[in-house]
Amino acid sequence: MIQLHVKPLAMICVIAALLSAGCSVFREHQVTEVTSPTPPSTDLTSKGYDTVGRRWGEAPEKPAPVVTPVATPAPAAAPAVAKTVDYSAFDIKGGLVTLTKRVPASVSLGEEYAYDLTATANEQAGFVVVTDQIPEGATYIKSEPPAQVDGNLLTWKFPSMDKGEVKNIKVWLKADKEGELQSCATITAVPRQCTTTFVGKAAISIEKTGPETAKLGSDVTYTIVVSNKGTLAAKDVVVTDPVPEGFSNADNSKELSFKVGDLAPNQSKSIPVTFKANQRGKICNVATVTTSNAGTAKAEACTVIMQPGLKVSKVAREKQLLINRVATYDIVVENTGDTKLTGVVVSDSAAPETKVVEAVDGKVDGNVATWNVGDMDAGSKKALVVKIMSASPGNFCNNVTASSADGLKETSQACSEWIGVSGVLIEMVDDPDPIQVGETTTYTIRVTNQGTTSSIEDVNIVASFADEIDPTTASGGGVISGKKVTFPTVASIAPKQAVSYTIVGKSVKAGDHRMQIDVTTKDRTKPISKYESTTVY
Repeated sequence: MIQLHVKPLAMICVIAALLSAGCSVFREHQVTEVTSPTPPSTDLTSKGYDTVGRRWGEAPEKPAPVVTPVATPAPAAAPAVAKTVDYSAFDIKGGLVTLTKRVPASVSLGEEYAYDLTATANEQAGFVVVTDQIPEGATYIKSEPPAQVDGNLLTWKFPSMDKGEVKNIKVWLKADKEGELQSCATITAVPRQCTTTFVGKAAISIEKTGPETAKLGSDVTYTIVVSNKGTLAAKDVVVTDPVPEGFSNADNSKELSFKVGDLAPNQSKSIPVTFKANQRGKICNVATVTTSNAGTAKAEACTVIMQPGLKVSKVAREKQLLINRVATYDIVVENTGDTKLTGVVVSDSAAPETKVVEAVDGKVDGNVATWNVGDMDAGSKKALVVKIMSASPGNFCNNVTASSADGLKETSQACSEWIGVSGVLIEMVDDPDPIQVGETTTYTIRVTNQGTTSSIEDVNIVASFADEIDPTTASGGGVISGKKVTFPTVASIAPKQAVSYTIVGKSVKAGDHRMQIDVTTKDRTKPISKYESTTVY
């Protein structure tokens, strides 16, 4: 226990505390630890304590212990003792802010010592001012935070304090004079109430996205996203999107308009728009957003409108050929558009009278040849070959079809004539033979088509007499001109069919007569000749 003598000057501190000021009194002396405490006094005010003054760390309701002075022996003869420091604390309750002052109960002459001031805000407070006095008999060393020093008055100013906030002040003094040192602290504050006004800025932006390419005649959909990237709501937001040339919309309007309303900070609105692509080429359109407090913004999107194209052609290498011969056809499929085609398939169907012999790099199923071409880039071509045979004569056509997964379809046709093989048989007989000069004989002429598949066309028959016999009459419209008899052209002689004519000739001279028959046809321009001998005597 530390024994300390406190004079009645403490009563002044009590009165000052009630006036929002606190006084602290302590005297310079030496302290000695004793073995037993002194009983507390019942007259606290006479000892410098009251309800607002108490020893540091003790509850307010407990009475402060009474300390008695201890005789100060001569310094040279003083025995070595264990030194301790006791503190006194005072609360100044100012309503808005409470100030607590804690000072040492005693210090040694010439010693530097420190004490604390603690301001605690009970409510929101402004213009908080703490003052304290430098006691007479002490020298000011420093303080944290630094104080304003005006004579012996120390002042600290705090512009504001929030409820519960604490400001700590520490002061260092030097004890220059033996005796009691007195200092009084004050604290003042005014009520503080704070309000806020937010200052923000709306920042409008717009983005428009769509496909880079689209097909002519297709629907092209764009997405417009309008956003407020600011800190304040964007007011009266309106989006307009003119319909560009080459596009049309469902109601044939020239401009689309969308009233978005207000957009909160970091809020976005997505707007889809769809146009019909009516024109080939690059088409761009610009969407605009307007506001009443954030200005305007624009965004552009462009799309290349492409026209897909598919073409197929077919050419016969042999326009005409004999039966049982193979005709070769060249097929070319082509991407004539400016966009890639997918899933291209080519199929060739032969006539029922013919047969597909081969589809180069393709597949044959019955009388159909198929090629799975697949994807074709714009401008690319693919050459295909199909071979077809016919055992029957006739002009037969086969059709080729090219299609794509995009829905395109094109056809082409090529024809070949298969010619049957005919056989010409010329028969001629004279009756009677031999004859005498002046007598007549009859020549029977027969031309037969010995073939089985093709007719003989444009048959021309001419009979020629020698000197021994003159022609006198001819059947079938034969025309006699001197020694020649010409029969009308026979348009066609079917397979296994024949035509017959007779000529009557009168002998005019003895000798071995030769009558010549020449037959030509459409396919046989070189005459087929036949001779008949008649003896004239």
